[in-house]
Amino acid sequence: MKQYGILGGTFDPPHYAHFEIAIRAIEQFSLAKVVFIPAGNPWHKEGNISSYEDRYKMTQLLISSSDYLEVSDLESDISKPTYTIDTLRKIPETDDNYFIIGADVAREITTWKDYNEIFNHTKILVAPRNGVSSGDLDAIFPGPYNLIQGDEVDLNSTIIREKINESDTLEEMLPLNIIQYIRDNSLYG
Repeated sequence: MKQYGILGGTFDPPHYAHFEIAIRAIEQFSLAKVVFIPAGNPWHKEGNISSYEDRYKMTQLLISSSDYLEVSDLESDISKPTYTIDTLRKIPETDDNYFIIGADVAREITTWKDYNEIFNHTKILVAPRNGVSSGDLDAIFPGPYNLIQGDEVDLNSTIIREKINESDTLEEMLPLNIIQYIRDNSLYG
């Protein structure tokens, strides 16, 4: 049976680190593809976020160069908060799939709705982020996981939004098609 990766997030904006983590997961765990699922109404985000439509379209632009990546609108309902466990319950045969998170997010998983049930629905892959070591994860992560190998990828959507007017810096973090989308739609300005 083919195995798939699931990469959820706010993707405001999606960036090269998201792409890199997905490609590493495909290569290291022999995944058929990774499905990006932009959060409709992320419960953990305070303040303004871009519209779901903008985040979805930018995610499509990010993955457009790969046949092994796709975007799902599974969380497009913005009328209520989006929770990972609710999404995983909607995906058939998730026990053969992998849910991909960054190590920084993994530290916070016990704050998620019904987090213990997540392990009944999927396997977890953790990408190295923000100096969180595998020893740190072993001490705090409440379930089994596999570590995605490779250097830390420390791009951060918050930093990108703050540097939106620094063209040279942006090109190191985002594909040109997303930079153009951001400018054409006056996002983060």
